[in-house]
Amino acid sequence: MVPCGCFAQQILNKPVDISVKGQPVSAVLRSMSEQGKFYFSYNSNLISGDSLVTLNASRQPVKQVLEILFHNRFQYKEKGDYLIILPAAKEKPFHVNGRILDFETGQPVDYASVYSRQLLVSTLSEDDGGFRLRIKDRAFPVYLTISKVGYGDTTMVITQADETERTLRIQQKAVDLDPLIVRYAEGESTWLGRLFLSARLRAQSRNIGRFFVALPYQASLTPGLGTHGRMSGQVVNKFSLNLAGGYTAGVNGVEIAGGFNISKENVRYVQLAGAFNVVSGHVNGVQIAGFSNNVLDSLHGVQVSGFSGMVRKRVDGVQVSGFLSRTGGGIDGAQISGAISLIRNGGSGAQISGGYNQVRGVFQGVQIAGAANNARDSIRATQIAGGINIARNIKGVQLAPFNYARRMRGVQVGIVNIADSSSGASIGLFNIVRKSTSNISVYATDVAPLNVAWKMGTHKFYSLLMAGTGFNADKKVQTFGAGIGREFYPFRKTGFFVEVVSQNIYQGDWEKMPSVYRLQIAATYKPGKHFLLFAGPSYTIYDGDGAEVKKGYKSFPPSGYPNIRLGSSNVTSWIGWQAGISWRYGKL
Repeated sequence: MVPCGCFAQQILNKPVDISVKGQPVSAVLRSMSEQGKFYFSYNSNLISGDSLVTLNASRQPVKQVLEILFHNRFQYKEKGDYLIILPAAKEKPFHVNGRILDFETGQPVDYASVYSRQLLVSTLSEDDGGFRLRIKDRAFPVYLTISKVGYGDTTMVITQADETERTLRIQQKAVDLDPLIVRYAEGESTWLGRLFLSARLRAQSRNIGRFFVALPYQASLTPGLGTHGRMSGQVVNKFSLNLAGGYTAGVNGVEIAGGFNISKENVRYVQLAGAFNVVSGHVNGVQIAGFSNNVLDSLHGVQVSGFSGMVRKRVDGVQVSGFLSRTGGGIDGAQISGAISLIRNGGSGAQISGGYNQVRGVFQGVQIAGAANNARDSIRATQIAGGINIARNIKGVQLAPFNYARRMRGVQVGIVNIADSSSGASIGLFNIVRKSTSNISVYATDVAPLNVAWKMGTHKFYSLLMAGTGFNADKKVQTFGAGIGREFYPFRKTGFFVEVVSQNIYQGDWEKMPSVYRLQIAATYKPGKHFLLFAGPSYTIYDGDGAEVKKGYKSFPPSGYPNIRLGSSNVTSWIGWQAGISWRYGKL
C-alpha cells in the first residue's frame, strides 16, 4: 500500500498524469496512488502486477485511466481513502414479455419475429401471440423490431428492466417479394434444409430477410444453438465452426462443420463439411463435403463431393463428385464424377465420368465416359466412350464401339458408325450415313472371279466389306476383307474411284491364311440413276507368311501375271484388274 494524505474529493474523479513505456502495472498503480493521495486494494490473483504496459494520460480522471489500463475488465469501489479493484459485476438479464395482435382484427399473430439488431437476440411469437425475449440490463436503451411477412415492421424501445407484459399491435401491409429474399430462402427450402432446419428458424429467416450483419466468428452445436442463437441465419462470418451443423447468412473466410453447413447468401474462400453443404448464393473458393454439395447460384473455384455435387447456374472451375455431378448453367473448366456427369447449358473444358456424360447446349472440349456420352445439341469436341457416343451436331472425333451423330463434321472411329448426314469420315466395320448413297457391288478380279462388296459412307470417304469366291474346282479360292475408298466425279456421268483393301485368302487352313493388300483404281460410268459400271487396274501385294497351298486351291501370284518380288520369298506383288457393276441406294 502507498500512504496518502487527505481525502478531499472522490478518488475516481481525481486527475492524474501518467506517461510510461514498458513499465509494470504495479508501478503505474503506485504512481497514481501517490498523485491522488489514496491507496489501491486488490487481490494479486486478479491483477498481474509485473505485466508491462505503455500508457500516456494527461490530467485524466483516475477512473478513465483505469478503464484504459484494464480495458473495462473491472469495477471499482471507494471506501475511505481506499480504492478497491473488484471483478466486473455479472450481467443481470431480464425478460421482455408481450403479446402481438393484429391491428385491425385484434387476433393474435403467431410466428412473428421479435429481435434486436444491436444485441442479435430474437424470438418468435407463439400461437396466442405471446413472446418472451431475454435481454441484458447493461444494453439500455434496447430497440426491438417486430417483423412478419405480410405486416409492416414495428419498433419499440426498452429503457429499463421492466418485465411487465406489453401488448403490441402490428398492421398488415402488402409487400412485394424481393427477388434476393426469395433467392436467399431457396437453400432452406431444399429437402435438406427442411429436414435440418426447424420451422421456427425458417419462419424467422423469411420475416427478417432484409437484415444481415457481418461478424468475425461464430460457433454452434446445431442451427439456432450457438453464439448467435436464432439470429445465426442473419450473420455473415469470417470464421464459422459448427459441430453438428450450422445455419448462417454466409461466409467470408472459413467455415467448418462436422455434419453440415447451410448458408443463405454467398460463400468465399473455404467451406468444409463432413456430410453436406447447401449455399443459396454463389461459392467463390473451395467447397468440400463428404456426401453432397448443393450450390443454388454459381461456383467459381473447386467443389469436391463424396457422392453428389450440384450447381444450379454456372461453374468456372472444377466440379468433382463420387457419383453425380450436375451443372445447370454451363461450365468453363472440368466436371468429373464416378458415374454420371450432367451439363445443362454447354460451355468448354472436360466432362469425365465412369458411366454416363450428358451435355446440352454448345460444348467445346472433351467428353470421356466409361459407358456413354450424349451431346444433345452442338459439340465441338472429342467424345470417347467404352460403349456409345451420341451427338446431335459434332465437329470433332467420336471414338467408341458404337457412334451416332445426326450431323457429323469430323471423324467417327468405331465398330458401328451411324450418321444422318456427314461431311467427315467414318472409320469402322459398319459405317452408315442415312442421307447419302451406299453401293452393293458385284465384280471380278484377278484374285477371285466373283466378289461382292458393301460400300458404306459418302462419296468423299467410304468403307467397304467384301467377300469373294471362284468357280474352278481345281483352283478354289475364298477371300474376305475390308477397305476404304473415295469417289471422284469431275463429270456428270463419268468419274473414277480409288480403294485400298486388305483381304485374307483361305487355302485350306484357317490358322495360316495369306494376306493380300490391294490398291484399286477404276473408271466409272453411270448408265442410270441406280447403277454404276466400273473397271480399272489394281496393284496387289501378296504375303504368304509361310502358308502351304493345299491341293485344289489357287496359288499366287496368278499364272500369266508378272511376279514382282519385294525382298522376301513369301512376299510378292503384281499388277491386276477389276471390273463390275454397282447398285446404288440411299439419297441420290
